[in-house]
Amino acid sequence: MAIYQRGAGDHVAERVQPEPGGPEEKRLDALVEQGADGWHRIDNTQPEAAEPAVTQEPSKKPNKASSKADWVAWAVHQGADQEEAEGLTLATLIERYHGAE
Repeated sequence: MAIYQRGAGDHVAERVQPEPGGPEEKRLDALVEQGADGWHRIDNTQPEAAEPAVTQEPSKKPNKASSKADWVAWAVHQGADQEEAEGLTLATLIERYHGAE
């Protein structure tokens, strides 16, 4: 399905999702093609691809309030296996790697 939007910059004046193949979609396609009144089409036919997980090298040891992902990265930085570290609880990661420098 497509969404048609009219506006300029961040301002959205109107947003429409017409019935596929219907007369309203054809009318909006014509407006987009002509560039009339700021209309443009946003295709919504494919699901957005998930962002791949990125493991970043930690710049410093996380504090006890840091996320599990931060502690996993720190554990891997300290030599732990990625999968093993991900399988540990946050409490276990903190217990094992809080004293590591």
